[in-house]
Amino acid sequence: MSKKLGVIFGGPSPEHDISILTGLQSVRILSKKYEVSSIYWSKDNKWYLVDNLNESVDFLENKEIFKKNLELKFNENPGFYQKRKKIELDVVLNACHGGPGEDGSLQSLLNIFNIKYTGPDQISAQICMDKYAFYSLMKENNLPVIEKKLLNVEENEFNEDHILKPRFGGSSIGVEVINDIDTAKKLVKNSDLYSQGAVIEKYLENSIDLLIGVRNFPTFDVSEIEKPIKNETLFSYSDKYLENGGLEGSKRELPAELNKDLEAQLINLVKKINSLIPTRGIYRYDFLLHENELYVNEINTIPGSHALYLWKNLNNSKFELLDNMIDEALSNVSNSWSITGSDGIALKSARDIDSKLG
Repeated sequence: MSKKLGVIFGGPSPEHDISILTGLQSVRILSKKYEVSSIYWSKDNKWYLVDNLNESVDFLENKEIFKKNLELKFNENPGFYQKRKKIELDVVLNACHGGPGEDGSLQSLLNIFNIKYTGPDQISAQICMDKYAFYSLMKENNLPVIEKKLLNVEENEFNEDHILKPRFGGSSIGVEVINDIDTAKKLVKNSDLYSQGAVIEKYLENSIDLLIGVRNFPTFDVSEIEKPIKNETLFSYSDKYLENGGLEGSKRELPAELNKDLEAQLINLVKKINSLIPTRGIYRYDFLLHENELYVNEINTIPGSHALYLWKNLNNSKFELLDNMIDEALSNVSNSWSITGSDGIALKSARDIDSKLG
């Protein structure tokens, strides 16, 4: 019997549009095997069941998309409902980038609904989305990282170029080169991209971005290493998503032309990070190379297009890669919570509540 699969995409996130593209691509690929329900999460936090054959422009100009609204019910049979009928799902492919789809919020909801899902679990999502927490974990384990500081907490004056980043966010939106603390404060004050905080780090001029896809199912595996070709100082949103028709058409060196020692060093770092934050689905690890020194930059737990293009030279089809993600999610033990200790003894031994109010 065919498995019932949901693909969730969109969400109230700066990367909403890119998520739609990833979601639509995933639906097309997985419909070859699965009965797929396309679940669109709007920018204003509403949910819709949409047609599997929608194109990207439909989400700009097709009001038919908003006819089948979904309700989230927390009843004895929790889940997504269209009118009074529950959408039966064996597993969900999470195609949300940034925001609550990637920071642990959606993962928590699916845990409560007892729906299995691809991509990071709640804890990994939270750690990897929080740039300062991720940096701190890497530093604590003696991995090479560029020092990060929390703006307005570990504030220091400086007169050289630094990079300002949202503490919680993707790898390109809201990332700016600044050269004084006042400029950083003004940017943070005037943009909701930094509403949950900001971090600053020293800008490494002429550094090289190196990206690699990582997965643990069916076995530990890595993609080729990518060297993006930047048009600007930083690997920008435009470089990544808008040039040459989108992410998969962006200019890149794949595989990157690296000497064997550097490649081995990068793979060794990947294995160390993977032991600390085990990959679920496909993660993209981002490194910086500067003056022959390799630094861990960040992990993107739900990368654009699920980073499928990184495997294109390795005889792994897009369907196979996504299908493995589905099988991995289905093989995971359903979430459960311990109730050890909640045996009623404290309730029986407590005096009346009014007496505890002093």
